[in-house]
Amino acid sequence: MEKWNSRQYLKFQSERTLPAADLIKRIEAEPQTVLDIGCGPGNSTNQLKNRFKSAVILGVDSSEDMLKSAKSAYPDIIFRNCTIPDELEALCSFDLIFSNACLHWIPDHKSLLPKLMDKLNEKGVLAVQIPLTSEAPFYIALNELLETDKWKKLKSGSVFHNLSPEETYDILSGCAENISMWVTDYYHIVPSYDSVIEWYKGSGLRPYLDRLMYIEKDEFINELRDRIKEKFPPRADGNLILKMKRMFFIASRQN
Repeated sequence: MEKWNSRQYLKFQSERTLPAADLIKRIEAEPQTVLDIGCGPGNSTNQLKNRFKSAVILGVDSSEDMLKSAKSAYPDIIFRNCTIPDELEALCSFDLIFSNACLHWIPDHKSLLPKLMDKLNEKGVLAVQIPLTSEAPFYIALNELLETDKWKKLKSGSVFHNLSPEETYDILSGCAENISMWVTDYYHIVPSYDSVIEWYKGSGLRPYLDRLMYIEKDEFINELRDRIKEKFPPRADGNLILKMKRMFFIASRQN
């Protein structure tokens, strides 16, 4: 898979950080130890540090490029390379495990979520935000394009592992208590169709573009741009609304 590019990801830093900040505001606990799974370039980890000033915070990610950016931007926070769930057992337990826009990249939530709950200390809290990619207009357009004969070779490149809120609740109810869940529609304002493409180049487009030759990438993006025009009609001022539905949940460890 194409490596994560922190510079590409951070082109929309404030918009990508907003859901993390919104989730943190809903956490009532006062943890002393915090784990940020999929910390990326550290933007969410820094939000955690600002909120829980006395806590020891560890940000983990499997991308060296993301970690390099995080360490440079936030030298007072601890970051390390770690693949979840493969290396989860090597970590200690935490009062708060946090993850913003990461878990949908990890398969088998039926086993993943209980493993995360097991890594919590007594009265510990798991707080997570996951984009509901199947409902995003962009991914609907992308999947329509992948159904065409020309690009169906890319269909196997899908890497998302989303469950519905109901399915997620059924898993959590077996290993957690005091479960709070909600879904929020975010309306990110962008100036052009190229901006929509640039947004997703920093995330969900990576595994598809990685499988294409250079000349094919331009062709694929041009056809995708034409598709998304149907999903993102210009507003009165010419801007576009990049609509994204995100699922949140906060759950505490069972006593």
